[in-house]
Amino acid sequence: MAVSSIVCGPDGVSGVTYAQVNGHEVSCGTDSSGATLYLQVSTLSSDQPVQGGEVAGLQIGGAVLGVLAIAWCVRAIREFLNSTGEA
Repeated sequence: MAVSSIVCGPDGVSGVTYAQVNGHEVSCGTDSSGATLYLQVSTLSSDQPVQGGEVAGLQIGGAVLGVLAIAWCVRAIREFLNSTGEA
């Protein structure tokens, strides 16, 4: 099953299909160095994962678990402090 998506990327990359309107590439902003970025049509034609996707997934998952752990600790400390005055 092929999945297509629109991404924003640099101009002049070989093998990339650029979105066009009236024969002109559609810009989507600039990068940090001021180079113009253009809309690209990205198609995944197989079930293979996007290269680097597993690394990004682990980093995001680790960050989410870290935030949840901190929130749980803060809640546990708050409940302990609130319950210390009760007899």
